[in-house]
Amino acid sequence: MDRPPETPDPTVVGTAPLRNEDSPIESGMPKRRRTIVLATMMVGTFIASLSQSMLIAALPTIMVQFGVDATLGQLLTTSYIFTLGLISAMTAALIGKFNTKYLFMIAMTVFVAGCAAALVAPNYWLLLAARLLQAGGAGVALPLVQVVALSVYPKEQYGRAMGMVGLIIGFAPAIGPTVSGFMIDLWGWKSIFIILGSIVAVIILVSVFVLRDAAEHERERFDTLSAMLYTVGFVCFMVGVTAVESLGLDDVRAYIPSILGTVALVVFARRQFVIDNPLLKLCCLKNRQFGIATVLVVVTQVALMVGAIMVPLFVQDIQGKSATASGLTILPGAMLLGFLNPLTGRLLDKYGARPLIAVGCTLLILGTLVFVKLGTGVPAWIVTVTYGIRIIGVACLMMPMTAYGCAALPSDDLAQGTAIMTSFRQIFGAIGSSILVSVMAGNAEASTGIDLFGFGVSFEVQAAIVFVGLVVGLAFVPHKRKTVPKNA
Repeated sequence: MDRPPETPDPTVVGTAPLRNEDSPIESGMPKRRRTIVLATMMVGTFIASLSQSMLIAALPTIMVQFGVDATLGQLLTTSYIFTLGLISAMTAALIGKFNTKYLFMIAMTVFVAGCAAALVAPNYWLLLAARLLQAGGAGVALPLVQVVALSVYPKEQYGRAMGMVGLIIGFAPAIGPTVSGFMIDLWGWKSIFIILGSIVAVIILVSVFVLRDAAEHERERFDTLSAMLYTVGFVCFMVGVTAVESLGLDDVRAYIPSILGTVALVVFARRQFVIDNPLLKLCCLKNRQFGIATVLVVVTQVALMVGAIMVPLFVQDIQGKSATASGLTILPGAMLLGFLNPLTGRLLDKYGARPLIAVGCTLLILGTLVFVKLGTGVPAWIVTVTYGIRIIGVACLMMPMTAYGCAALPSDDLAQGTAIMTSFRQIFGAIGSSILVSVMAGNAEASTGIDLFGFGVSFEVQAAIVFVGLVVGLAFVPHKRKTVPKNA
């Protein structure tokens, strides 16, 4: 039945027509309530994302306290992000099956349980297990808030929506080492879990009264076999990376886990194309716009993570400064990322993806190459400025490319698109970071943490990876603005 044209509702974000008239979060929800819902979810997810990098400033202390080297120490961060990526892959299926209000509350409860476990962990391995529990909660919340945010904006404003979510995805991990540096020097590293867990506990209570379901649900079977293949595949691959670091490149045993993981992932990928309800709809990657955007997001995530881990370690272990000093060194860059994310999102809406790819990759490469030449006596302001240059490049790429890629997908595939991007970004970011941090460690002793020569080599590798991303982006992203495909 035909409907008469409707006058745009001034309470809806912007004046553009709704992307989907039947979208549950839009239907009948006043602007004020929508703001409260998004704010509640964003605060909870912000804290969970903040946690992924907050132990970076504490790594030297934890390494000494538990008697582990830099390779094991950095697992407290990279394994968190790795697990977050694994869980994110399953969130699309969970969103389609369960009430999103309760899904969010359960995710936050799991995160609080992880914080409590970390407080009483008597050794390194139990602390690592507690971190994985926290990551499980964050892995559900992160794609969930992206789906909700995209549902309240039309496709031509996806850049703005992702700029807002960028405060969580980019800004939170970026300021983590700075915030934790102050907390560690004042109250010790366990204060991180007390404060974060308390804030999220309050968010859970607020969620009971302000959240509502924000998705349509279908009675689809959760593909447990696919989830197992995906998890086993990437876990084996990560174990293989760690085995190579421990046993050396010339030990055949080190490659067995990676081979098994690769086989599992190949079986997983083939299965996603033949079953009716795939865990991850990998056919989305056949869309060139989405596929290229995903590659660029992964490249950017590796550069962001490695820089956030290595620079504080450089300041503390090589220059011998405090956790607070290392946090202050990267604080301007972290603040800059929070400021630029909404701006670069609007630039995407206005000018398209190609200019942002050119500027972002170029700045990221330049900033990365400067780090190759840094010595032990370099002034703090040079480290801060160089880190800031890299962050500008990250801001031009991370959230704009997420928005650019998701805009190419049908509305029904938004949950799958955000799950794929979030999962790949976190998993490959963690694997890449683990490899590059091991390169950075070089022949350093556990008490030192990193090797200056290895530090430079690691940043050279990063520059090469970003250069590949630049070539791919400029080769396949058209000059003409193409934020929304013609057939969308």
